[in-house]
Amino acid sequence: MKEKRKVKLDRIDIDLAVKRTKMSCERSLLSYIRTACVFVSLAFTYLKIAVYDKFDAFVIIMFCIGFGFLVFGVVEYFLTMHRANAIYEEYADDFYEAKEDLTSDNEDK
Repeated sequence: MKEKRKVKLDRIDIDLAVKRTKMSCERSLLSYIRTACVFVSLAFTYLKIAVYDKFDAFVIIMFCIGFGFLVFGVVEYFLTMHRANAIYEEYADDFYEAKEDLTSDNEDK
């Protein structure tokens, strides 16, 4: 009986850890998007304040940095979510194998 409870608690721990990881990925993605928006809005603000006939290098750099943050955040999000799902699937397989072992042990007795 203790074995079943331990396996069940391990399963709950794994589920909660994966959910925490996914939520932190989403939070990180939102922070990268927020940072990208700040850099792009800074570039637009400087473009409006600066001389209109000249496209300054500062504006180009701010656009590139903003776009870089956005791309990096999206790539990191998908890579981390893929790794979290792979780990979850690995532990889910172990959980079901352990559960089958426990049920087969109980049937033998």
